[in-house]
Amino acid sequence: MTALDEYLAGRISAPVALMRLLLTGEPAEAVTTELARATVADDRLAPLLALARERLDGLRLLERIVQGGAMHAPEDGPEAAIAGSRAMFDRLVRISPEASVAAYSLGDPDLLDAVTAELVAWLRAQELLAQQPRILDLGCGIGRLAAALAREAASIIGLDISGGMVAEARRRCAGLPHLRFGTCSGSELGGIPDGSCDLVLAIDVFPYLVQGGLGLAARMVAEGARVLRPGGDLLILNFSYRGAADDRGDLPAIAEAAGCRLLRNGTPEFLLWDGLVFWLRRDAA
Repeated sequence: MTALDEYLAGRISAPVALMRLLLTGEPAEAVTTELARATVADDRLAPLLALARERLDGLRLLERIVQGGAMHAPEDGPEAAIAGSRAMFDRLVRISPEASVAAYSLGDPDLLDAVTAELVAWLRAQELLAQQPRILDLGCGIGRLAAALAREAASIIGLDISGGMVAEARRRCAGLPHLRFGTCSGSELGGIPDGSCDLVLAIDVFPYLVQGGLGLAARMVAEGARVLRPGGDLLILNFSYRGAADDRGDLPAIAEAAGCRLLRNGTPEFLLWDGLVFWLRRDAA
């Protein structure tokens, strides 16, 4: 199913549809022209075309993100995959901090804020913020989620493999309470004590780990479980970009090996982006 088909079916939002069209490598003007032709055949695409024309500068920015290597090719082994991701995100954050963490934002801070607000509202609805949790934001990027949660958490540690991302997060979050940011290796969480967190968040992080092999991803799930208190929660939003069926098939065994129960296995729960929820809870025993 194409991005246009999924948009017309109501499965993805307009910004996500535009992102997917740009990720094919077509120039922004060509995507807009092709979308205009498609709208002649199906006028239900008119709102998408209007958004593309309104946000043409954002599409051009996303074109630069793609040219900068927005999805680097799978690497040969975990270390190469981590190094490739680190270099990629160091490049992309210099082009556009917003688009580097969420290409569907088209570099628009307001759109990124809206997506972040939807995620925070979902966390509240699941009562994951009710007790002022100690949060580990794994793959924190520019700190957009840490900033949104700063006053609802007892503490937040933001970790990322990209030094450029961490520097931007520190700049944006300067003065906010209970936050600290640092770099990590991408293969373990050394320095984070066992059982020291109530909630671990991994937003669009695991797809880049899976590029280094399922073993690397499984090791990081186990590390996430290690730093959680018994009964703590690990939220993985998007496990890979291989396809939901593969992810739903792999996660049960990975969760069990890490000593976790799988509460949600790839459920779509958001309107503004196509994030699938994989919710693991560390066994209380």
